[in-house]
Amino acid sequence: MFACNPDNEYSKGPDWSQIPTPDPEPEQPVDPEPEQPTTTVITPTTKNAQPGDNIAGLFYTIGMQINVADNTFSTRLKEVADAGFKYVELKIKYSYGIHNKSNDKVSETFSSMQEQMEKAGITVWSIHLPYEDKNWTSVSSTNESIRKQSVAYILNALRLCAENFPTCKNYVLHASKSVSPSATAISQAHKSLMEMDEVAKQYGVRFCVENLVGSFCYTIDDLMAVIKPFDNVYATFDIGHANCKGYDVVEYLKAIGTKLGTVHMHDTAYKSGSDDHRLVGDGDIHTKNRPWGEIYKTMLKDNGYRGVFMFEPKDNQKATDVVARYNDIILKSYEELREK
Repeated sequence: MFACNPDNEYSKGPDWSQIPTPDPEPEQPVDPEPEQPTTTVITPTTKNAQPGDNIAGLFYTIGMQINVADNTFSTRLKEVADAGFKYVELKIKYSYGIHNKSNDKVSETFSSMQEQMEKAGITVWSIHLPYEDKNWTSVSSTNESIRKQSVAYILNALRLCAENFPTCKNYVLHASKSVSPSATAISQAHKSLMEMDEVAKQYGVRFCVENLVGSFCYTIDDLMAVIKPFDNVYATFDIGHANCKGYDVVEYLKAIGTKLGTVHMHDTAYKSGSDDHRLVGDGDIHTKNRPWGEIYKTMLKDNGYRGVFMFEPKDNQKATDVVARYNDIILKSYEELREK
């Protein structure tokens, strides 16, 4: 039997000071958190960027066209504001009847509309000048009397708008109505724009000539021939018009380049010739022409466009549906392109 001996060396336990301490495990490098791309919603400007500028994280501010019709304007404006839009294009049809009203009456109405938009937090990005009538809205008419009459009519509308909608710098212009493409039509358009551009410059605004469907200025060659001689005249690119005429919409945009002043976004059927202004996704731009994401990227990168991504729906299409299609189709397509 062993006796308990407190002095026994085995009873003292190990001498921990003599036991080597293992080297600490080297710290494993920690991967830095991936930087999240900065997202910037563009504050609309008429000044385009240089083609090829960095577009990472850039997204457009969207807008929507509304009709200035007296009996629907206030209701439509509220609908657009409630849907989250901050910018609009005002559409003034010939049938609105500026020619049948006194300038004082029109000015009074427009002033009231401007007050309503200010209260709703809405800014006018563009105004679609009167169109539809071959005798009053055809500044490239080969009939000199009609051309002069059209210029006077359009300039009166411009003055009324510029004096009542001071934020608007872009005036969408149909250069013709029922005019066949010709060198004479181009010459007449130049004659008109020389006079009209002088007035536009006095107000600090610009004309944006639109590509059409059934009249002169639907081809890219005619459109560019009309606007190129003028440093203050730009293009309105209507994507639905180009699509229903069978043009490659991306190539059309690239041909316009930095002369892109504003846009009209809606859908149509490819090569149909029908300008029926469908909601995005109800036509076939995405499937038969070019993906919406590619179109969006082209505008940002090749055109350097930094204005409003303006939708031009039918008057009976809901503003909330326009927003939903933008988010679900156009932005989704662009995000898929960015991830590749």
